[in-house]
Amino acid sequence: MKTIAKLLAFGLAASMIVAMPSCKSKASAKGKQKKEAKAPSKFDKTVMGAKAQQGPFTVYMTKKNKVYFALPDSVFTKDYLLSSRIAGTSDTREVVAGQMSVSPFLIRFSKDSANVYLHEGQATNKVRKGDPIESSFKINFLDPILKAFPIIDTQDGKVLIDVTDFFSTDEKCITPLTISANPRSRAIKGSLVRGSSSVTNVKSFPLNVEIKSVLTYSTQPYYSPYTLEVQRSILELPKNPVMPRLQDNRVGYFSSGCRLFTTDKDKIDTYKIVHRWDLQPKDSAAYFRGELVEPIKPIIFYVDSAFPAKWMGIVKQGIEDWNRAFEAAGFKNAIIAKDFPKDDPNFDPDDIRYSCVRYATTPTANAMGPSYVDPRSGEIICANVIWYHNVLSLVHNWRFVQTGAVDPRVRKETFDDDVMRQSLRYVMSHEIGHTLGLMHNMGASYSYTIDSLRSPSFTKVYGTTPSIMDYARNNFVAQPGDYERGVCLTPPILGVYDINAIRWAYKLIPDAKTPQDEVPTLNAWIAAKADDPMYEFGAQQFPTVIDPTDQTEDLSNDHFTAGDMSISNLKIIAKNIPNWLVQKDKRYDDIQNTYLELLLQYRRHLGHVIPYIGGMIFKENRQGDKFDAYTFVPKAKQQKAIDWLVNQARTLGDWLFTPEQVALMSNGTLSHMPGTMRNFIIQGLYNPAAMNRIYNSELKGGKDAYKLADYVSDLTNKVFEKSKKGAKLSEADKDIESKAISMMLSESNLVNDKKSGARSIVESVDELAALSEKDAMPCALGATEVAENIDADSFFRPTMLYRSIDSNIIAPLWINALKQVKNIYNSRRASGDSAQKAFYQYQILRIDNALSGKNL
Repeated sequence: MKTIAKLLAFGLAASMIVAMPSCKSKASAKGKQKKEAKAPSKFDKTVMGAKAQQGPFTVYMTKKNKVYFALPDSVFTKDYLLSSRIAGTSDTREVVAGQMSVSPFLIRFSKDSANVYLHEGQATNKVRKGDPIESSFKINFLDPILKAFPIIDTQDGKVLIDVTDFFSTDEKCITPLTISANPRSRAIKGSLVRGSSSVTNVKSFPLNVEIKSVLTYSTQPYYSPYTLEVQRSILELPKNPVMPRLQDNRVGYFSSGCRLFTTDKDKIDTYKIVHRWDLQPKDSAAYFRGELVEPIKPIIFYVDSAFPAKWMGIVKQGIEDWNRAFEAAGFKNAIIAKDFPKDDPNFDPDDIRYSCVRYATTPTANAMGPSYVDPRSGEIICANVIWYHNVLSLVHNWRFVQTGAVDPRVRKETFDDDVMRQSLRYVMSHEIGHTLGLMHNMGASYSYTIDSLRSPSFTKVYGTTPSIMDYARNNFVAQPGDYERGVCLTPPILGVYDINAIRWAYKLIPDAKTPQDEVPTLNAWIAAKADDPMYEFGAQQFPTVIDPTDQTEDLSNDHFTAGDMSISNLKIIAKNIPNWLVQKDKRYDDIQNTYLELLLQYRRHLGHVIPYIGGMIFKENRQGDKFDAYTFVPKAKQQKAIDWLVNQARTLGDWLFTPEQVALMSNGTLSHMPGTMRNFIIQGLYNPAAMNRIYNSELKGGKDAYKLADYVSDLTNKVFEKSKKGAKLSEADKDIESKAISMMLSESNLVNDKKSGARSIVESVDELAALSEKDAMPCALGATEVAENIDADSFFRPTMLYRSIDSNIIAPLWINALKQVKNIYNSRRASGDSAQKAFYQYQILRIDNALSGKNL
């Protein structure tokens, strides 16, 4: 038994020896297991050596400038804002550093087993929560897919995707190139040079990711390089959007349109929400007791360190001037101006979290103040003011041609700093107004009288306009001696309308749980000021002006007197430019440009009177109001406009670009200017769209209505007054009568000459505007700004809907007028000198040939 036990024991031991590995084998096995445990995943291999940054999600950037996102599941339940901003440029013709190349838009992420999808989130269409149609809404309003990113790997609940190409190629949804279908667009066009384009930097913060790229294009048609530094921001939005405030056309705010689908109503509920910052009081109880309270999160603007020291203080002042308006809304220290931080490594002016005032060293005479919102609520997330260097020349020229006759301080090539600061403060305050959500209020200045604008006590308090969001500049109504009497020549710091508008949008309404709950209070605030024109909003008209009470660059409710007074000043300036500005041995280029600015100011006054012809006056009304939404300009005012405009056409050549001035400055190249101005006037008087409005006024009736036949008769009598009286015709008289005949021939369809017709009025305006790109400021102060303010986020008056008159209605009247003119000329064809006789004979021939179906 013992032997068997031993054998069994030995066998067991032997088997154990055979089964158990040697020490060397043990080590080998452990190494193998360790090696298998450390084998990197595809995820790890992809990001190996990359710099990882934590933010809303993890971002990796490799040494070869590859960028990866690692997205946890939480990302697919959140909303984000994607923006694209120019951080640097090699050519400022299209964009400048600090400018958004693509307005921020809502994005969302989704995924399946193969891809992560980037969606453009739609916030315009909404459905009432819990409505039976909610399931149908969801499948009929999908968020469209902008881009699909293949999933490289999944690890620890995160999916890894490569986003390098999205940020380093010309991705259309965030391209920095202007996309325009207009073949005449001056936008830079080109193709991306891949080898010269890449991601250069990535920064992550708790709520946002900042990705900077360099993109180089080969531009057409010269194939010269165009390089842009572009910074893209992805910002996580709050889970619960702030409660919006409903827009009202009677107060001028940028807004976003919405449509609510619900079975509670027998229609789709359409509405708009205003763009405004989310200001909440630190102490709500004190706020609702009526005390001034600081906001939890004030509006902060960081001012570019590139600003010259002499302007820095006034720029900050223009920002913080708006605190006065916010006090009316119950907040103190609501808006703060700060310098660019010098010791904060996280500060980046291109970061979407910061609102900045950026200085752009370009020849553009401009400034603009766009803001960017959470499209779900209208909450302004960030804003920027772009301050173009040459804005100095713009405000200099305005101040000179508008006040030079009365203010000796501006009769120089370079203003003293204190004078320039006044204008720069206005520019900054105007732009900040835009960043707070305010639109242009073009009707504000019409609430003032001529007497008020010449009153020292009135202008000291109210300036030239009740709203700095108007295009009311300097006091061109003031006459020599008024400055010494104390009349203010500049706009106010803030207008009473501006203060009231901020109160309307930003003052919190207690116990309001929904936007609809606020409406009765908001309406009451508007009603409280309804009888005071200083608080009225005048929407911008586009593309032409047909309401004379709601215009740009005007002053007072009397454009005829205001025009006369300003023109009187312009004559003083024109006469004295050689005394005030000429510098011995310098070329005349600067002097010529000054004359052009003076001409543009004169054109503005012509443009203020032309809309009285066939003019319509609009007033925003509501159901229950006892006034019409529009009325027509009465007959007497239109007759006055005819007389005023024709008299200007006869006399403008006596002082504006006289032969002596032209010979001195331009070698004759500006000799056509008086004729161009007369063309502008005549086209306005014969404009077929204005004729249609006069005709509609006649159809509507009323004691003040102007009958179309009477208008044609009055206009003919005034234009051909000199010939009718048998007076000697000046060259201006011949030009006016010849142009009028061309208009009548064209608009009666007797000749096929679009160039001479009133339907070419846009070309005539363009010809004059081309004289100076500084006629008005783009984003917040002029022409390009019109494009920015006339968009889906604006309430504006689309005047392109007012069509030209039917030729069957107007042609018989013009033909009858042509026959009257022919009879006048026949009675005078033998009078006057040889030139006047030839003029009459030629015009008779033109009319005869047209009436007989022939053309010269």
